[in-house]
Amino acid sequence: MAERGALVRGEIIAGLTITLVGLPQCIAYALMSGVPPAYGLVTAAVPGLVAVAVGKSAQIVTGPTNTTGLLILAALSPYLGDGGVIGAAALPVLATLTVLAGLIRLALALAGGAAILDFLPESVLTGFTSGAAVLITVMQLDEALGMRGISGASLIAQADSIGRSIGGGASPTLLAVAVSVVTVAALLGAKRWRPGWPVPLLVVLAGAALAAGLDLDAARGLPIVGDQAPLPMGWPEVALPSTDPTVWEQLAIPALAIVLLGTLEMTVSARAGGALPDLRREIVAQGAANVAGAFTGAFPASASLTRSALLRLGGARTRLAPALSAVFVVPVLLFAAPLANQIPNASLAAVLFVTALGMIDVGRIRRMLAVGGETRLLLVATFLGTLLLPLQWAIVGGALFGVLRHLDQSMRPRLRVYIASPDGLAPPAADATPAQVIVEVSGTLHYAAIRNFLTELRARVPSSAQHVVLDLSHAHHMRYAALAAFEQVATDLDARGGRLVLAGVAVEFADYLARAGSRLHVIRDGERPGEAVRAALAEVDARRPG
Repeated sequence: MAERGALVRGEIIAGLTITLVGLPQCIAYALMSGVPPAYGLVTAAVPGLVAVAVGKSAQIVTGPTNTTGLLILAALSPYLGDGGVIGAAALPVLATLTVLAGLIRLALALAGGAAILDFLPESVLTGFTSGAAVLITVMQLDEALGMRGISGASLIAQADSIGRSIGGGASPTLLAVAVSVVTVAALLGAKRWRPGWPVPLLVVLAGAALAAGLDLDAARGLPIVGDQAPLPMGWPEVALPSTDPTVWEQLAIPALAIVLLGTLEMTVSARAGGALPDLRREIVAQGAANVAGAFTGAFPASASLTRSALLRLGGARTRLAPALSAVFVVPVLLFAAPLANQIPNASLAAVLFVTALGMIDVGRIRRMLAVGGETRLLLVATFLGTLLLPLQWAIVGGALFGVLRHLDQSMRPRLRVYIASPDGLAPPAADATPAQVIVEVSGTLHYAAIRNFLTELRARVPSSAQHVVLDLSHAHHMRYAALAAFEQVATDLDARGGRLVLAGVAVEFADYLARAGSRLHVIRDGERPGEAVRAALAEVDARRPG
């Protein structure tokens, strides 16, 4: 009983810690997403609790995230008001985006679509994350500088808006800059010397106390949350998803991008520490969380990498901790609006600056740049694309490139040509004219790869070769297209008085050839490596004249 009580106390403390650290993040991510701050708290509460109830992993905290926040901002950019956030008229659009993100997740999970994550190259993910960090920093510059009336949904638009504002006579406020610098310094210091403390919450509360005590606001040089989008006392206004099919069509691609990136974040969190989660179940949980959130005022939620990491640091062992972290947000949402409205925007911008800094993995970037080639190209291209293109196309484009790259590689089986020598097999000399060769085939030989296979085979096999042994022990996915290609090669060799032997053939393909009535000569794969090739060479030697 005592052990159970200690476990529950530990879960309560871990859940409270996540709530305390997450409050400033949720408000900051909401504003960064172009959504009033109250909806950030709703997103932490409702989707956070539903994801825990439906899922099984004890390592995931669901709610607002910084990376998906950028995608949400890009999707909502046509609906932003003067303060850089949407108004009540755009709430049905927000609900539509959220329910779409949930429905797409459910559809992908049920259709086995989670496998698409395997096609996202690491270089694409690193480039996108690094680009997103730069975007987050630039998008918060106006808040950190205390400048108002600036609204941009992209890097270029934001920079242009800041430039025009300064050109029109506006200037940073000393008080906002000071709050930003002090907050960043405190967060970086705490990250190094007091990593377990809820310092983000403490410094944000200190900024709110400063603003309230000195009666500071935008008119006095320190814009606060209440100036931009005040939190109401109680649950914020809720709207149902739009019934306009044009809105659904417009938001489909942004929602898909949010799902791809959010599912990736969820996968990273769930697999932390070597865990083996039921990813399909967790994707369903994320989908259900977003569908529920759409009808309660939430914007698209995903697994938070930072808050999920706090579960492990805090020693949480069950789903009680993430569930409590969602429940503890509700009293803040219902009763703490006056305090939250006093939070300086500069404090929240500083929280995002430090978060963005932690997103850039300098060591990984250096390694990818050092290896060069395709890895470097993908890293740089995705980084620049994230900065300059609509964000949804940056992540969807990366996934599409990964799929296309996989398809291209699967269409190009590798061929190695050898000749028999006293010491075994060896590549033929450039001027050699061997009468028999062994061709080792590695990779897939499905229908899309056959054309490349035949082209490569004709280019690699010397014209002097009459007898060819195809070593298929490392070839896969062979069906009728491969059968027809082998018969074509056999016919060409027969016309020259030669012979084709298929060695190392798997039992399944050998049976397939038999059912098709093929007359190809087959030697099945042996128990020992190279056994089938040696048997094929012995047969070829026995058939060669004198």
